[in-house]
Amino acid sequence: MLLDVVEQYDAEKIALFRSVWERTLLHLAQQQDHKKILSFLCKVGILDLDEQDKMVVFGVPNEFVLTQAKKFFAKSLKESINEVYNPHFSIKFVIYAKFSNTNALLVDLKKLLHIKETKASELSVEKNHLKNELSDFFGILFDPKFTFDTFVVWATNNIAFSAAKAVTANPGKAYNPLFLYGTVGLGKTHLMQAIGNDIMAKYPEKVVVYLPTSKLIDEIVTAIKANKLPNVLKKFDDVDVLLIDDVQFLADKDKTQEIFHNIFNDFQLKQKQIILSSDRPPKELIHIEPRLKSRFALWLVADIKSPDFETRIAILQSKLMNKGEDLDFNLLEILAKYIKENVRELEWALNILLSRKAILSKEVDQKDVYECLKTLGYKIEQTNDATQTAVQSNTKGTKNFDLLVDMVAQYYGLSVQELKSESRKKEITNARQLLMLLSKKYFQWTLERIGDYFGGKWHAAVIYAINNTEKKLKKDHDIAHDYEVFVDWLGK
Repeated sequence: MLLDVVEQYDAEKIALFRSVWERTLLHLAQQQDHKKILSFLCKVGILDLDEQDKMVVFGVPNEFVLTQAKKFFAKSLKESINEVYNPHFSIKFVIYAKFSNTNALLVDLKKLLHIKETKASELSVEKNHLKNELSDFFGILFDPKFTFDTFVVWATNNIAFSAAKAVTANPGKAYNPLFLYGTVGLGKTHLMQAIGNDIMAKYPEKVVVYLPTSKLIDEIVTAIKANKLPNVLKKFDDVDVLLIDDVQFLADKDKTQEIFHNIFNDFQLKQKQIILSSDRPPKELIHIEPRLKSRFALWLVADIKSPDFETRIAILQSKLMNKGEDLDFNLLEILAKYIKENVRELEWALNILLSRKAILSKEVDQKDVYECLKTLGYKIEQTNDATQTAVQSNTKGTKNFDLLVDMVAQYYGLSVQELKSESRKKEITNARQLLMLLSKKYFQWTLERIGDYFGGKWHAAVIYAINNTEKKLKKDHDIAHDYEVFVDWLGK
């Protein structure tokens, strides 16, 4: 067999094979990027020039390089061989494990193609420039507040948390892909952002991108309309770690699914890390191609379930500690008793209560807690012993804009009248403009209706407010976080 006799080649034969390979590479370098050639062909060499079968046999060190060489160079290598050696020859790849190390048949590509070594300092500058460019392109940043230290671990999210930590210790090698799932508000986004923040701290050279699926779809649709899809796909070539949030929204987006399938496969082949999140496990995803669902479940699928009562208390106490605030333990018990399914909703409740505490300049009491629950969509009922209880109301998650306005007002410690006023205070303007964007995007209100609701504003003012808010969502972590809070409350 061929591989058995390679070690018996004499100096003349090795020189011939190296000469043909060098000429082939130089021809290939006229059409292909030099660094790309170096990345994938540095451990590839010619094992045989088979005159009988008209075949050039290339050796590659492993299955991964075999796949990449076929994908990126099969056609161009054949064209180069036909040009520099023989127009009637075809090519073939075989795995030759000894090419993993130094070998006489291998060519020094850096020397041949005059590729200069990049100094560490230059590489750092280049990477930082690339990161900034990608951040500007995709417009989604990591929130430094989302860390592993601020994530409260409980029994039903411990596996997901441990897997996330393992991924940051060895990106691309441990749990790739990692698929996290759970209902709204249990901390999936927090955990994904914590992964990104931790990897960037440990591996400054890696380019990490976080994308909500809705943003991914927007980018692809826009690129297709502008006939610039290759430009978008090229951006992903530069990404080392890709985090895609809420993949369930890929449902019925056939073209986007096809494109993402290719992106996913490329990341897998290059051993680049992918982390995905959803509100359900891969097998339960609706209207998503089976081949995608099977890939989502290739490695680890970890669920995040609702915390128990004691853990909900611990979460509330942790949030208060991070805010440097304090509330009576009995009030925390009431919140933990009724807000069972959504950790993020616990934080909303705290924000509302702390806002009331600041506005009223007094400690909040049980009445304030029940008012807070009412704002969040819980129906308050009076019992026979004159105490109050809260039950889940069917108004929560429905398109009731007045309820949303009331919630936003209390969330920011404002009045509804202030939101509808002409005030240009920053906190009022930000809240008002968020509501304008939500009314347009999730309630399909016309510009006229939005303007009338917020004090008779003109078309131009409404358009400016919406566009300005969309820009802020890309750059301002706090506004982006609050926007997600309100969208989740709407049940989107």
